[in-house]
Amino acid sequence: MEGSGDTAFERERVHLRPGTLRDVAPVTLHFLPCEVLANRPAPVERFFTPAIRQGPDGLQVSFRGRSLRGEEVAVPSGLAGYVLSTEEEGDGLRTQDTSEGLKNGGEEEPEPLERDFDRFIGATGSFSGFTLWGLETTPGPDAKIHGALAWPGLAAAIHAQVPED
Repeated sequence: MEGSGDTAFERERVHLRPGTLRDVAPVTLHFLPCEVLANRPAPVERFFTPAIRQGPDGLQVSFRGRSLRGEEVAVPSGLAGYVLSTEEEGDGLRTQDTSEGLKNGGEEEPEPLERDFDRFIGATGSFSGFTLWGLETTPGPDAKIHGALAWPGLAAAIHAQVPED
């Protein structure tokens, strides 16, 4: 729609490196009710984890002077959790995996990947559960994350075949 006055949007493709999903080390996750302006590993197990204590209403800890209450949340059965990170730029241009073209008789030429257009992600850790923290109170069953984790089971039930009687 060039020239129509519509705002242009930036195109982007994300490619998952499937090989990174195998034999990924398990990690401990904490879902905090705040934004931490850093995007790098942190020594959580050295400072935060030892301060966690079991209280009468669940887990308790203090983060930057604020009281947090937490609960353990499991990843639903049949699903797996992965920590994904974007590969750093400067690794050079890559070509797309040609295994798809080979499945189709090798007729299709893989589309070249562009440095600023394509992003690559890979798994850096795996998890089967995490600690969900709330500010001053335990998040409880109404927390949005519980709805998100329930969705795959609900979607499967909605789309399942209904037997005719």
